[in-house]
Amino acid sequence: MSRPRFSKEYRTYGEWLKAIPRDTRYAKEIIRKHKLDPSATLSTLRKMRVSDVSPALKAYAMLSPEEADMRARALLALSNLRKGKNFTLAAKEQGISVKDALRHLGNAVFKKSGKWVATKTDSIERNRWIFSNGKRISVVVNSSRDGSLISRYLNVVRIALNKTDKTLLEPFKDVRIKGVDGKEYPLETDLDKLYELKEQIEDSESLPVYDNRI
Repeated sequence: MSRPRFSKEYRTYGEWLKAIPRDTRYAKEIIRKHKLDPSATLSTLRKMRVSDVSPALKAYAMLSPEEADMRARALLALSNLRKGKNFTLAAKEQGISVKDALRHLGNAVFKKSGKWVATKTDSIERNRWIFSNGKRISVVVNSSRDGSLISRYLNVVRIALNKTDKTLLEPFKDVRIKGVDGKEYPLETDLDKLYELKEQIEDSESLPVYDNRI
């Protein structure tokens, strides 16, 4: 079956792209959407919402509970891929198919020489919890670097509480996490306050990295 015309004026996307300079905001949006769905016509691309094609591009606040859970699982699979684990196995361990994981990870995962590989960083929005200003709060970040920083912080908090060693928290003093809301959240490093917060949280040590309870 032959591919439908790209538009009334242009038979293919290539013809449309080369016809005139495509440096306007509108043209750049069409080019971006075409990369997500190369078979779509110009009319379809105009109507397309990018987030419908790639859940990875959706703002966290726009995700349904099911999508939020799927993204969390996909991000954990991505983290394990970056650590050297087979992607198919990593996805399976998180209870998600490779296909669904890819939909939620976008360009953060790609094939190279027949193997799935991950980019070093990504900007997928994720919901994390931290201790800040004497409270346990939820914050949405769009940086995998911040996500990794939060994971290291929470791990050190756990160890510091177990060993009653406040010096372990010193590297996190004056460290702030910037949320997608534009606000900066200082990481709590007061051991006494962290003890109080731990007592308020049931099974705090068993909470998964992406747990959303507050």
